[in-house]
Amino acid sequence: MRAFKHSFLAIGLLLTLGITVAMAAVDNDDKDHKKMGTLSVRTTEVSLPIKVDGRYIGMSGVDTAAEFFLIPGIHTIEVTTPDGKVFRDELEIRRQTRTCLCLKMISETITTPCPYRFHLEGPDHVNEGELITFAAINSGTAPVPLRYTWNVTPTTARITSGIGTPSITVDSKGLGGQSISAELDVNDDTYDNKCRQVITVPTDVTPREQPPQPFRCDEFEVVNPDQDKARFDNCVIQAQNTPDAQLYVIIYPGTDKASTTRNSYDRISKRALDYMVKTRGFDPRRISIVRGSPRLKTTVEMWIVPPGATPPVAQ
Repeated sequence: MRAFKHSFLAIGLLLTLGITVAMAAVDNDDKDHKKMGTLSVRTTEVSLPIKVDGRYIGMSGVDTAAEFFLIPGIHTIEVTTPDGKVFRDELEIRRQTRTCLCLKMISETITTPCPYRFHLEGPDHVNEGELITFAAINSGTAPVPLRYTWNVTPTTARITSGIGTPSITVDSKGLGGQSISAELDVNDDTYDNKCRQVITVPTDVTPREQPPQPFRCDEFEVVNPDQDKARFDNCVIQAQNTPDAQLYVIIYPGTDKASTTRNSYDRISKRALDYMVKTRGFDPRRISIVRGSPRLKTTVEMWIVPPGATPPVAQ
């Protein structure tokens, strides 16, 4: 909002050629100007109405002064400003003398501060899955009915509460490794164009640490000892390269003739343990041999289970 204050500076230039006191009168048509004095009036910005001794005589000049012939003597000069204020002074008009009245209008802009000034607050970072609270803090003083419009990015971020209020909560589930930004558009019906604010604050989401997972190193049907040893070798080496990992061997006993004789569960479990411990030197405390459900042919699954991982379950 703007308010204007007008004040005037009057500068009079009087040349002393002689003084004659008479009743005030305006006579711009008097042919005998030698008997008259001249009032020269100039104002800045706009032309203003002039009165002499309570009688309107015309408008002031802006770029060029307006001149009026007056009977010599003391006259009351009045100039009215656009906001109704009156400049009034008594000037002596002298014969064959120009008296200059120059009025400067000074406009003072008074700015009313916004009754609301907001900033947004939110955490720098959160762990994935935590709720984030974004709050708009008003440092203004005057209570004004406001509209709060929130927008969050990415679009997969979900506002769980607070829509239309100065504070919202946002769910960070599934947004690990990303940044969630909350944008607030706050405005009102009175100061909208001047005080409207659109502000943003970001929060980084730290990914949730994933628990270690077991992984299947190999799966094969038992054929003969030499081929089995080559498959055991590969998984033992991987387990040795994974500190403190466990090696799970799941043996599914077969139902065919070979599987129930030379490739039975007991034979294959003993063969696997002897080879990995005695031949490959793998710590037997890190080996688990589990019996699975029957299959057509004896089958071996080998799993490497890092520390903290859940062991596999035999089918």
